[in-house]
Amino acid sequence: MGPTRPELSQLTWSGLLMVFGVRLINPMDGPLGEEPGFRGYAVPLLQAARTPLLSSTMLGVAVAVWHLPLIIFGGLSIIGLPITFVITFLYVWLFNRTGGSVLLTLLFHNSQGTFTMGSYGFTGSDLTRAEVIYLAVVTAAVLGTVLLDRPAWRTAPREATDVGPLPVRSGRTVPGPPAP
Repeated sequence: MGPTRPELSQLTWSGLLMVFGVRLINPMDGPLGEEPGFRGYAVPLLQAARTPLLSSTMLGVAVAVWHLPLIIFGGLSIIGLPITFVITFLYVWLFNRTGGSVLLTLLFHNSQGTFTMGSYGFTGSDLTRAEVIYLAVVTAAVLGTVLLDRPAWRTAPREATDVGPLPVRSGRTVPGPPAP
């Protein structure tokens, strides 16, 4: 008799929350090491001269290349590469629609990496099939945001690229960074 795989009923919320928490604070496990650079720095820089759609495409390619070592060393399946590219659009959309919140993109990225098909016990061809379905779902979500929120993809929101004057308690304002 071969090894048994975990069933969905054997997953515990405490176990998943522990993985979520560890991934959240571990700078070597993705979100904390990536989001400040990709969304916090690169997105505003790219969107200073490009539309969010073009910026997402460019960043998606860069992020996919960034993840190539994970595929080479077995930390990510080959299907993970197009998933990484496509989900970059959702991260950029979330970043822009939350006024440039790196925290929210970090939490979204962390949850996406915590609740993987492998954590649900999929292996072998079942894992491949589940990842292909996940790619289709993420692609549909991206197409949905592009079609249903067209203004978000045409121009970068002002708050994501220029914070403007910063309020001070005394009622005075401190000038923010110069407008592009």
